[in-house]
Amino acid sequence: MDEQQQPNETATEDRALRRISVAPPYFGLTELAEIGHGVVNATVPSHPTLAPEAGPVEGAQVARHLAILGSCAVALSRDDDDRHHYLATTAHYARMANAPASVDGPLRAQAIGSWVDRRSAKALVTLTTDDGRALNLLDVEYTVLAPRMFRRFNPPVDLDEVRAAVAAADTTEGVERIAGGVRIDAGLIPVEMCAGHFPDYPAAPVAIVMGKLCRAAGMAMIGHLAPNNQATIGDALAAPVDPAGHRYRIEEGHVAATGLARAGQHLVLEAQYVKPIRGGHQMQGRALADGEVVGEVDVVLSVHGPALRADCSGVEDDIYRDALVDAELEGATS
Repeated sequence: MDEQQQPNETATEDRALRRISVAPPYFGLTELAEIGHGVVNATVPSHPTLAPEAGPVEGAQVARHLAILGSCAVALSRDDDDRHHYLATTAHYARMANAPASVDGPLRAQAIGSWVDRRSAKALVTLTTDDGRALNLLDVEYTVLAPRMFRRFNPPVDLDEVRAAVAAADTTEGVERIAGGVRIDAGLIPVEMCAGHFPDYPAAPVAIVMGKLCRAAGMAMIGHLAPNNQATIGDALAAPVDPAGHRYRIEEGHVAATGLARAGQHLVLEAQYVKPIRGGHQMQGRALADGEVVGEVDVVLSVHGPALRADCSGVEDDIYRDALVDAELEGATS
């Protein structure tokens, strides 16, 4: 990047941050550049996956940055400089079929945004490696609200009261088996989880909540495929690392956000196994804040690591049988 480019990129980022309702540290894009009407490029931070997720980059963090970049593409196409809240309401996330197993260097993204009407917009966002290899795709839709309209639906939050309640609460994450899956009691949402996500209204970002939900789905999938493997289920459901070495990778997923989970609310995540499908396993989940559903996910996960020997009785199609019994893959954590 030469000295001539830097001021333009800084000016573009300043314009975008004035127009959207996201700020650092949640906003982590760099080298933001407007290359056409409703088209922007940016460099995306690389977040390596943490067990039990496999893959070169963490799916929830990728979705976070791509959704923000999409909102920048839409916001920068406006004729005015007013701030609006871009609420990602539905999104389809996919890993590209030939995505590399590992990445080195920076990640690049491009978003193409457009307006549907005065209060809704959409964006198509792609993520590539520095040498142009495709990694992920996000197709996202937004509900767009002016600050006054946003405040009508989301009253102010007393941050001191929330911090006191979280400090006094039990922070132990509770995990239990439910029919076909798991239920995770994530406790009260801390203010820190919401940093930079909507000014004056600390709301848990959809990407973070959905990331937790995908983790629950991964544990539910492994527990379903190895019901008699106590090294895989049981205590492993509550642990960040599965002692048997199994990992899940997000192949694709559809997210529907039906509300905001605000700081201080009680977050519960439920995920269940649906069925084996070509290339993986279909899982469904939902996130509840104070008992109200705020988001749902329908996701396809693949298994990485030691082979899981599941009960294949009643499965006639060899394709689906192969999906149930995943052989050990080269590069178990890739």
